[in-house]
Amino acid sequence: MTQVFVKQNFSGHKLSCFEEVVFLTLSPVKIYTHFIMSTKGLDYESLNENMKNTQYAIRGELYLRALELQAQGKEIILTNVGNSHALGQKPITFPCQVVALCQAPFLMDDPNVGVLFPADAIARAKHYLSMTSGGLGAHCNGGGLLGIRKEVAEFIEKRDGYPSDPELIYLTDGASK
Repeated sequence: MTQVFVKQNFSGHKLSCFEEVVFLTLSPVKIYTHFIMSTKGLDYESLNENMKNTQYAIRGELYLRALELQAQGKEIILTNVGNSHALGQKPITFPCQVVALCQAPFLMDDPNVGVLFPADAIARAKHYLSMTSGGLGAHCNGGGLLGIRKEVAEFIEKRDGYPSDPELIYLTDGASK
């Protein structure tokens, strides 16, 4: 499942029942949209100036120029889009193994799973799968699985020494979402 923040372009027309944040949850089968409801209206005039001036610079002028040069046959390494593998970084094995097992949980029923995957990856995948009744492709809360958000909150609290609320944590698949 992929969690995505959606930036709306309000362009001056009124939206009477939405707060500033809209979440869109993508699943392999269905698309679900969650709106945080509000009793007050929201229009372009009432938006914070920082919100009005937001730009999506990740795919801005530099990126577009790089694509033009690439189309001309020039070799371009796109470092602005988070593609560390294009620069030769090897994938981090453990998370890949856990995700593979979570995406295909039937693999854990195979008698040879312990040959292909280490025991800690199998245990972590079982732990994550125990937090959802439908697997990774199933719909969940717009912020992500509550169990995982609780673990993130506990980590933040332990690391920073400051309480963290899992209800205020939103898990996404990347910074550009």
